[in-house]
Amino acid sequence: MKGLLINPNSSYEMTSNLKELVSKFTLDNIEIEVIGMKDTPEFIGSKETIAESFNSVKETILENKDKFDLFILACHLDPNLQKLRTETKQIILGIGECSLLFCKMLGKRFSIVGSSEKTVELKNDMVSRYGAEDGLDYIGYPDNESSDLLVERLSDASKKAINNYNSDAIVLGCAGFVDFDSYIESKIDRDVIDGVIVSLMIADDYAKYKKYKNNK
Repeated sequence: MKGLLINPNSSYEMTSNLKELVSKFTLDNIEIEVIGMKDTPEFIGSKETIAESFNSVKETILENKDKFDLFILACHLDPNLQKLRTETKQIILGIGECSLLFCKMLGKRFSIVGSSEKTVELKNDMVSRYGAEDGLDYIGYPDNESSDLLVERLSDASKKAINNYNSDAIVLGCAGFVDFDSYIESKIDRDVIDGVIVSLMIADDYAKYKKYKNNK
């Protein structure tokens, strides 16, 4: 099977980081390619930028629906996920949905650490949409939006969630936080969940299950 991981924003740096992550993560049953957009906002963090990203992502999915068995939407807000699912019969995984429901499946209470205060309302809406309110403790964010020492500020925000709410897990609330999970986990002694990784796991296991059924 083949899958296409889509960065719905136009950040070249984020797309490059996602490509690097996919190249390092062991996938036994599916091949994953990574693509970024060129004419969408560089950062998706509002209802307006979510709407602006729809057409390009939809076109990318429709242009590639005969080449790939599934798609992964690599933005933790899962922008337009439900609408996009009506455009194709292929599976579309959202890293937000994957990460939240993974925590619930493990029986863990969680806090989300997102990119900024501006996305908190959208995160709350997403948690409600997926019926995960009973697992959510808190939605936090770094003390400023600068990229300088970002992993340290994310660690501080995660520590705040642990100290104030004793959450079992921290969910990284942005695809731009790839590769931060191990470092933050070492600082807080709690599970840190990266939705990109979880979506790759699900895609690979789905392909494994399909292979098993085909060989019965």
